[in-house]
Amino acid sequence: MADDPQNTPGNGPEDERQGAPGSGAGNAPSGTVSKGAEGGDQADAVKAAETARAAAEKRASEAEQEAARLRRSNAATRGTDLDALREEVRQEFTEALVRAELRAAAAGRLRDPADAVALLDVSSLAGSGDIDAAAVAAAVDQLVKDKPYLAADQGSPAPMWGDVGAGPRESTDEPEPATPLDRLRRAYGS
Repeated sequence: MADDPQNTPGNGPEDERQGAPGSGAGNAPSGTVSKGAEGGDQADAVKAAETARAAAEKRASEAEQEAARLRRSNAATRGTDLDALREEVRQEFTEALVRAELRAAAAGRLRDPADAVALLDVSSLAGSGDIDAAAVAAAVDQLVKDKPYLAADQGSPAPMWGDVGAGPRESTDEPEPATPLDRLRRAYGS
């Protein structure tokens, strides 16, 4: 139907929406202004970038977890790697027990028992599976000797604030001084 006047280019509804090239009647409806260089679009772009970054970090974390799970799954299917996996789990469990033993040994000796876990080498104390309580105690003793500022104060009580002049007062039998000079005489005992 080449002779049909309705079917020629420029007469269809598609051409009305797109507009002629260079006519300015493109994608934006008439009467609206493009926001290409305005601050609102920049804030939206920054927000979109932050959202995309958070989503990418979440996907990366999930991918790392999945990769670790798959490594363990693959190791479990192979006979030789299964022993290595069991040894790795034993080592992690033993180190967790050593950390608990360190916190228990440092409970009365250090201000913060977590300092013992942070400052001592847990893997060297783990050994071959059995926890040597004497070695753990010796390590805590050596830590207190090397860094005495970490030690808990055994004999001194907690510092007191003292009287700062606020709050209710006990009633005294003496009447309130009449003048500031009388108050000073009473304070200095003269």
